[in-house]
Parts: sequence; C-alpha cells; structure tokens
Amino acid sequence: MPFQPLRTFIAFFFISLSLFGQSGNIPYSTDYYYLLERYEVKSGQLAIEYHVNVKPFERRRVASYLEAMETDSMGLSKVDSFNLRYLKQDSWEWLSDEPEQEKGLWNLFFQQRSDFYHFKNDEFDIHVNPVFHFGGGSSSLEGEKQNTFINTRGIRIRGSVNNKLGFYTYFSENQAGTPFYVRDFVLNTDGYPYNGYTKVVNGDSLNMVRDYFQAEGYLMFYPSKNIMLRLGHSKNFIGSGIRSMILSDFSSPYFNFAANVKLGRLEYQNLLAKMNNVQEDFDVADLEVIPPKFMVFHHLNLNVTKNFNLGLFEMVMFGDRKFDMNYLNPVIFYRFVEGLIGSSDNALVGADFKLNLAKRVSLYGQLVLDEFNRSQNDEDGWYGQKNAGQLGMKYFDFLGARNLDFQFEYNYARPYTFSHFTTYSNLLNYNLPMAHPLGANFKETILRSRYQPVDRLNMTLTYLWNQKGYDSDTLNWGGDLSKNYRVNRPLEFGNSIGQGAKGTIRLLRLSSSYMLYHNLWIDVSYQKRRFFGISGDQNENLFKFGIRYNAWKEDYLF
Repeated sequence: MPFQPLRTFIAFFFISLSLFGQSGNIPYSTDYYYLLERYEVKSGQLAIEYHVNVKPFERRRVASYLEAMETDSMGLSKVDSFNLRYLKQDSWEWLSDEPEQEKGLWNLFFQQRSDFYHFKNDEFDIHVNPVFHFGGGSSSLEGEKQNTFINTRGIRIRGSVNNKLGFYTYFSENQAGTPFYVRDFVLNTDGYPYNGYTKVVNGDSLNMVRDYFQAEGYLMFYPSKNIMLRLGHSKNFIGSGIRSMILSDFSSPYFNFAANVKLGRLEYQNLLAKMNNVQEDFDVADLEVIPPKFMVFHHLNLNVTKNFNLGLFEMVMFGDRKFDMNYLNPVIFYRFVEGLIGSSDNALVGADFKLNLAKRVSLYGQLVLDEFNRSQNDEDGWYGQKNAGQLGMKYFDFLGARNLDFQFEYNYARPYTFSHFTTYSNLLNYNLPMAHPLGANFKETILRSRYQPVDRLNMTLTYLWNQKGYDSDTLNWGGDLSKNYRVNRPLEFGNSIGQGAKGTIRLLRLSSSYMLYHNLWIDVSYQKRRFFGISGDQNENLFKFGIRYNAWKEDYLF
C-alpha cells in the first residue's frame, strides 16, 4: 500500500513512547476562535499556552490560558465576562476548579451545561453531544428563485483513557439545498466547499439538493508535557485572518499526522498529510481507490516580544501514488530534500506575523512564495513570480464602543500561484483549494464588523470585494489551480493580477445569532451578492434562518 511506510513509522514511534497525558482540540469555528483572540489582545500580551497562527487549539491549553488571565486589568465589560464564562464552561474538564455539577435531567443528562452526557473519573473521561442544524431560506437570482435548507443530525464525542489516550469523533448526516452561487462554484470546479464526496439527489445539478456525510476523528498522545502527537482525519488552519493563504479549512477533511512541540515562547509543528486527487481518472462504481496525493508542512513560530509573533513555514506537495520517505525527517528544510533527490515536487515557503498594540489593535499577515528565481524575478511580470499574501487589522472596542469590533483584510495571489505541472503537486484536495477559495490570480478586500450588544446576541456585518482573472477560450491565465501552468500559458512576461477575463464580486452580508442555551443558537442572515464580468451581471439575494446545536456555521464567503 502506498502509505504503508508512514503508517509503520508512526506505529513504531507511538509504541516506543512513554505517554504523558492528553487533550482534545476545539473544532475550528471563526466565531468561537475570534473570542479567544479578542481576550489575547485585551490582555496586553500574546498567549504562551498556544499560538493563534496555528489552529485548532488544544482544550487543555485554552482552559489553562483562560484561568491564568488577569481579568482585573483588562477592563472587561459585562458581555466579555459572559463570554469568558461560556468559554470556560465549554472546556470545563480542564479547569483546576471544576464547576459544580447540576441536577440535570434525570440526574444523568446536562449535569454540565456544555455536555448532553458526560462521565469522568480518574481513569476515564467522555463527553457526548448531539448535533443538529435545521434551517430554511430562499435564494433569488435575476427573477429565478430556489428554496434553500439545511438538515443536519449528528454526534460529537471526545474523551480520554487513563489520561494518556485522547480521542475525538464527529459524524453527521446531512441534506442541503444550494444557493445559486455555491451551485455555480460546484459546477465549475467539481468540488463541494468544506466537504469531500457529496451526492446530488437524483443527479439534478440544476437544483443541486445535496446528500452527504461529514466525519472527523483522531487520537491524541502526549509523550511529554511539551509534545503533542495527533493522528486521524481532520483539518488545519494557519493564520490569524478570515482567510489563510497557505492552509485553510475550505477543502475536505484529510488523513494527517501532526507533531507539535511547545517550548515556552516557541512552537514547532510538523504535519504529514494524505489527500485525494480526484483530478485523476478512477472508477468509483468499481470501488477503485481514489489516487492519493501527499503534503508535508512545518511551521516554526516564536513570540519575539510579548506582543509580536513571527512564524516561518515550508510546504511540499507531491504524490503519484507513493510517499517519499525522505520527507519524514521533521527537522530538515524540505527544499534541500527536494533538490537532493532530484524531485519535481511543488515546494512553497513563507512567513506570517501577528502584532498586538495598545490592548485594542491586532495587525497580522502572511507571505507565501511558490517560486523564486533571482535573475528572472526582476523582469516585469514574469510568470514565475508566483506569490500570495495577506495583510489585516483587527480593532477591538472600535472607537471606544464596547464589544464593537472592526476587521480589515486584504488578500492576493498572483497568476499561477499554487498550481503546478502535475495534478499531484498542485494545492487542490478533492478539487478544492487548500488555501483561499478563489485559488489564484485574484485580489480581495474584506471588511467585517462584529457587535455584541447583550450577552447572548451576536451581530455581524461583512462586506467583500474581490476581482479574479478567469481563463478565456483555451488560454491558461493562471487562476485555475487544476491546470498545468506550462500548457497554454499566453505570456512569459507582463503577467498581472486579474489578467484574462475579469470577474468581480461584491457581497454584503448581515447575520445575527442568539444563544438560547449553551451552544444552542438561532440564526438569521441576509446576503446580497453581485457578480459582474465575464457573463454579464448577476444579482443574487439570499435569506436564511435556522436553529443549531453544537454545530458550527460554514462560511460560504466567496
């Protein structure tokens, strides 16, 4: 089997360890993680327990951080104090002073507000929560209307055995109606945002009612208090922005092995992953295995000062049905390995940063270099100037208004960035971009305002503008990651962002969520999206409402 050497290596490594302890991760959610970053900025210093540019966070470390916060000097509002209690309750098993058990339902269920059922003693700990998300709405496009809906039922389970083996599993069964713009994205890319294999009911791609499963699951080990090992199917997110320009949660979950080393102000992550290359021909009806592709990634970041974090990362995409053992070395530059073995794999390097100021402002950014040639890079618009970047700012308690936050973010990716000359080495997983949803050859501005006027009510206003260059006729202008950038490339020099057939998106979204009970939310949202360019103007209005319990909102922001 193509991945057998890696499996053998990991199994041998685990067996040889004397395990120390465990913890689970907090599933990534934009809204949830935003609260944690807000507290970090208001505290006046970066978190030591975890680094915000590497997600998801471990529950154990989040609970430790929240308990250690000196809230007296932070000037927390009543709403901030409510959110703090909410976050602590959500990871209560890791608090040094556990909250008192409630009588609950039949002295069995809801004995802690955050758990439908839990059992905890010195040897075993388990938390079981049902998941549901029911909602409806309508999407209208140029006089055409379509009902949208979501019907999700599932379960989340996390826990530990003997304080040595941690586990997490999530499973849901879903049916969903699709807004027009998401349908068009799927038809153009043959990829379903945030998901892998998805069935279209009755093969009706026009209405595109989807029936699909969602599942994640992993084991976690601690050979020492400073080292965490994780093995299973999950997602990762690198960065502090709404987007990630290197690794986001937009694609399907994937099998991965992560090793995180945390030494005070320094954190190092090494990630090995097996993904799915559905660009290659395979016959699902005959149960043929989807061709695998592989990713290796490592990220080193340091809290240089109490308010400035700097990170460096490196990634290689490769495959063609085999895993190269050379990449198992966790403490070597992958670019050196690639040259040493004479490979044609796709290597990327980059950096990220985060700077907090005056307990109010957070500046952040990323830079990704997909290719660099000093002699050619000085030439104007050389096609090999493949790079992407991000620059953003978060302003908390904007202009002194409590719990009113403002965020600005600019993202770009030059033509041909993240693409390569084989389907095994581009940055696609299950036909979905692993970084930004638009792939490459685009620029984007996002403005977002969040307001929490009372304890349980959250309101968000988002404005997005982006412009992308699409292919015309048979020419490859650098925006489609699935294409070989060596084929049908019209220009050697003179390439620029947005080249080709320009398409522009303007999106305005107003959403509101009210928490009835711990992690039980009522949502209402309205979105107006305009696309104009290659196929004329398209104006789409989307209204949605719903109720969800222990379910995160998927942010179809593109």
